[in-house]
Amino acid sequence: MNKLELLLRKYANNFLLSDNIINDNKIEYLNFRNIVTVTDINLIKVYSIKEIINFFKEKLNSELILLDSSEPNYEMIETTSKKVVNGKYDLVIALGGGSILDVVKSSSVYENSFKNVDDFSGSKKQYTKKILKTLAIPTTAGTGSEFTHTSVYKTETNIKTWLWDELTYFDFVLYSPSLTLDLPNNITIACGVDALCHLLESIMSVKFDSQNLDLYNSGINSIWISLPKLIEDKNNIEERTNMLLASGIAGKAIHFTGCGICHCIAHTLGSMINVPHGIAIAYGLLHTIEPTLKYNQDLLSRYNGLFKNSTSDSLAQEIQDWLNNFKINFDIIENKINFEEFIKIYYLEDNKCMRDNTFYQPTKSDLKILLKNLWK
Repeated sequence: MNKLELLLRKYANNFLLSDNIINDNKIEYLNFRNIVTVTDINLIKVYSIKEIINFFKEKLNSELILLDSSEPNYEMIETTSKKVVNGKYDLVIALGGGSILDVVKSSSVYENSFKNVDDFSGSKKQYTKKILKTLAIPTTAGTGSEFTHTSVYKTETNIKTWLWDELTYFDFVLYSPSLTLDLPNNITIACGVDALCHLLESIMSVKFDSQNLDLYNSGINSIWISLPKLIEDKNNIEERTNMLLASGIAGKAIHFTGCGICHCIAHTLGSMINVPHGIAIAYGLLHTIEPTLKYNQDLLSRYNGLFKNSTSDSLAQEIQDWLNNFKINFDIIENKINFEEFIKIYYLEDNKCMRDNTFYQPTKSDLKILLKNLWK
């Protein structure tokens, strides 16, 4: 058991780590009678995923729900929740990236099968009943959705927002690093940057709690080292394992602190244009890390490990250089965003919790300058 696994187990006892689900049969301890697996139509084309689905069908008699590979929206959640309720399942397995995991969490509560999901966005209303057990099997190392109560989705008006409730969580988590081997580099990078941003935002959060300091720093150190190694050798199973565990740690981190300014920017961009979440996150982090660190110098004392005794200038530069080394293509968003529309969405009430969770809170004119390459 490596150090990351030991650390994560201090905060979560509901996960297993297995490099070969089929052969070691760790999944069978669940012993549920009526099981359904939820995944997306692109994943079933991947050989390793297809093997797992067939295993669930043969060994667990699991049925299958296939979803589009697009970002979750209100309709996807409501439709899936209806299928889950009508199927009278007692376990739903989420096999996929953060989008699939978010859909399953939000589909497992009773109200979403017959009420409008948008009525519950931003925690406007509380759910009353979780209708079945849930198991997460992440196929990406990024969102940490397996350890949060949050589901990100698009509303009926196409605004990217979130659901959060005490009842929207996973009962079980199963990590299988080999399931991430077929990820293209651009997805591995986007997911890894998202996980790192979760940790950076947690350590700089207004809601920061020093008792979790080792959790945040250990996750940051791991991703910082492991992600570049994976781009050099995508088949490095040890680093794949580290990235999954670190993304779980990142999920735990934002469960404690919530997200900040980078996610507010990313949600705004995701509402306006079809951009992968990790790319939007990378852009927000690249352009806000320097003013965030300079605004509150006390934040530097929270960093240990690789960044201990850094100055605001040196740390900001290191993070920017680390991001730039991945050569992320921002063409999809730069020079394509209407500034006034961006501001309107950025300041929506559902985004307030992210805006207010950063010591540095830019004004409208600050944003225009900071993100100047976005605007048409």
